[in-house]
Amino acid sequence: MTTTRKIALAGLLSSLAVALGYLLIAVPNVELMTLTVFVAGGLLGFRGGMLVGVVSMFIYSVANPMGAAIPLVTASQVAGMGVIGAAGGLAPLIRRAARRRTVRSLIFAGAGLILTIMYDFLTNLALGFSMGTVIAVLAAGLLFSIVHFVSNTLIFFFLADALLSLEQRL
Repeated sequence: MTTTRKIALAGLLSSLAVALGYLLIAVPNVELMTLTVFVAGGLLGFRGGMLVGVVSMFIYSVANPMGAAIPLVTASQVAGMGVIGAAGGLAPLIRRAARRRTVRSLIFAGAGLILTIMYDFLTNLALGFSMGTVIAVLAAGLLFSIVHFVSNTLIFFFLADALLSLEQRL
């Protein structure tokens, strides 16, 4: 893929991630941004995925119709989504190593779960530090986090491999 095509794809995927983030904004902790950024890493590599994650989450966080996140939370959201995009860079290796679709889907579901746990812990920790009560924030956010863990695990299971297969058409 040429550099120009990679830049264009990164822009499109960043825009898609933000749009999908806003699409489900009324449903607490059910979102498609994490998957989109992970797939961007699979299609564009570690650096491209990280860039898509950082750009899309920054736009989403500061231009959020529900209000911008506080600075430390924004920084943790941006960093966490950057890690998710970079982690997506491993997706082509997973697709080559696991021949059966069910196995790939299970691995991607596990990746979605682990990345969501990392992201939620990082962002809740930042909110806890900002509010001066880390334990209370982590405890209060546990139910929302569980919804996020389950929904992203299912989203990754059903969609990650199918979306990553689009690489052959690029």
